[in-house]
Amino acid sequence: MDKSSELVVNTHKKSKVSSLVDTFKQHKMSYLFILPSILLILLAMVVPLIHSFSLSFFKWDGYSEAEFVGLQNYIKLLTDSLFWNALTNNLKYILLFATFTVVLGFLFAVAIDRRMVGWRIYKFVFFIPVMLITAVISALFAQVFEPNFGILNTLLKTVGLGEYTQLWLGNPNLTVYSIIAVAIWQITGWTMLLFLSSVEGIPTEIHDAATLDGVSEWQRILYITIPMVKRMAYVIIMLQIINSLKTFDLIWVMTQGGPNYASDVLGTILYRTAFSQQSFGYASAISVTMTVVVMIICAYYIKVSKLAKIDE
Repeated sequence: MDKSSELVVNTHKKSKVSSLVDTFKQHKMSYLFILPSILLILLAMVVPLIHSFSLSFFKWDGYSEAEFVGLQNYIKLLTDSLFWNALTNNLKYILLFATFTVVLGFLFAVAIDRRMVGWRIYKFVFFIPVMLITAVISALFAQVFEPNFGILNTLLKTVGLGEYTQLWLGNPNLTVYSIIAVAIWQITGWTMLLFLSSVEGIPTEIHDAATLDGVSEWQRILYITIPMVKRMAYVIIMLQIINSLKTFDLIWVMTQGGPNYASDVLGTILYRTAFSQQSFGYASAISVTMTVVVMIICAYYIKVSKLAKIDE
């Protein structure tokens, strides 16, 4: 780099620093007001994360003195079949839960926005599951899926489809998908509400012009609604990916990861390892790995979504 280029770079750096200093001086009172929130975030999130990372290099049962084991917890994690099974279930959760909640939420929002018959009632009914406590929903659907007297199998027998009755939570091949179906039912109303706020923000002039041009409802959705709500869709998908990776309560109440660990996710093996097996060092390694997985997937999604925006 020649001297003139180096001078330009240094000048640019100094101007950026000067700009940051000027911005701080102008808004220093604003920064002082948000300082307590920043400190709270540091105490509640950053400090525990650092502590968990350091603990992941130790073997500790919560009582005796911690024993430094280096990378043994991570090596054990990479060879643990239960970990890979749980991660696979989390990926299934991402694919099915995120896809269906986003698609159904969008369709419900469009239907309500277009004032389908009884739209006021549907707007309330679709959102009811979101307001219910997850533990209540878990207990409710544990009874719905009960193989002998549960509502689902009883209904199938009543309508002459008795051959389709299943051990919905007792069959290792079905239990994950049964739980994901419950999660979709619970959260779809939330994505619907987010989409509805975006759909209803589309200027009425655009819809009026489309109506005058004879645009059909499907054309209206494809060429007007979807492009106008893309930014909201990117945010919702990101949130659903994060929710899929940190899911725990619904599965723990319904199956506790069973049968035979078939419905385990990273959250359930983390809880069981820490509080049932008293292996806090290994549990910390799992939590650190969960954090890394979330960051990698979210970073990749952000990159892909940015590329999609550039191509628009």
